[in-house]
Amino acid sequence: MKKFFSKTIKLGRFTVSFFSNEIVVVFIGERKILIKTFRIKTPFAGMSRERTPRIRKHSPGLSRISILFHITMSPQRKRLAVALSAALIAIIFVFSLYPSRRSEAVVDDDEAIKNNLLQSKQTDYSSPEKSQKLVINEHRVVRGENMSKIAKKYGVSVDTIRGTNNLSSDGILREGTVLKIPNKDGILYRMQRGGELVSIARRYRVSLKKIIEENDLKNPDFVAANTVLFIPDAKPLNVFSGFIWPTGGRFVTCGYGWRRNPFDRSRTEFHQGLDIRSNYRKVRAAKYGKVTYTGWLGGYGKTVVIAHPNGYKTLYAHLSRIIVRNGQYVKQGQHVAVSGNTGRSTGAHLHFEILKNGRSINPYRFFRKKRR
Repeated sequence: MKKFFSKTIKLGRFTVSFFSNEIVVVFIGERKILIKTFRIKTPFAGMSRERTPRIRKHSPGLSRISILFHITMSPQRKRLAVALSAALIAIIFVFSLYPSRRSEAVVDDDEAIKNNLLQSKQTDYSSPEKSQKLVINEHRVVRGENMSKIAKKYGVSVDTIRGTNNLSSDGILREGTVLKIPNKDGILYRMQRGGELVSIARRYRVSLKKIIEENDLKNPDFVAANTVLFIPDAKPLNVFSGFIWPTGGRFVTCGYGWRRNPFDRSRTEFHQGLDIRSNYRKVRAAKYGKVTYTGWLGGYGKTVVIAHPNGYKTLYAHLSRIIVRNGQYVKQGQHVAVSGNTGRSTGAHLHFEILKNGRSINPYRFFRKKRR
């Protein structure tokens, strides 16, 4: 039977269409559209296609429901139809208010979850265990693996794998290649000839005491040729005493401080970091530290938190990929993730925060370069 169209009402994100034998409700959400059909066999079966009588505009006693159903049908069916439609529209009206309130609640929950995480002991800095015994693992490269994946698996930096295996920065990993990977950041070094350790310590900017302790050397004054030594932290932990910029580009789309909510311009909120334009580019650690959180963080999407000595913490959010693991120690400038558009985000960028003893700080205090 061909459907006879009667009326359409719009309430917020909901659209209700009334037909002779059914009611169709459409909800238009942010990511999906839901359609629900209510089949009605009796209430509208007695409907005729007669024109609805003209109703004076100033009649205050007539509601939209009574106007809609002022058509020829039996009184009993008319009352049932009006009651059903009134109940349906009342439910829809209540739920049409829900998305906006829920949106505000989500934003508030995200901030609370993030702040609780950053202020918890879980994300505090702790020094590496000195008693950790050196272990050299062997890894055979399989198809599809890259340096970042392997480094994340073993919890070391890419520089450690490259330095230990004498690989260049643009070297291609071949399937079947066997890599030697220590369980600590550093490199394996084979003595070319017997001699003192002072020149090696000076070359790699590592204290002589550290090299002796890590390798348990009985006679550090002379080490035989072909002896394999582990040089811990073969590169300086911090190239600069402060923080370095976490991305290649420095264009800031939203600074630190009060702003209008990008999803609801009627609301204002305090932005606790910098939004840096970064279109799926590598993100680097702003300072040496320990990775204390990796994973999804509500509206912030994929997130990395790094704890640093002296009570500092940095947060990197809206990432598309995380290339470090929880508990790993990273050097200043080491790649930790790839920027992206995860969570509540209006475009690919990096959300970056610096905290001191649990309180957010304007990152511009640590960067000489002015905002562009």
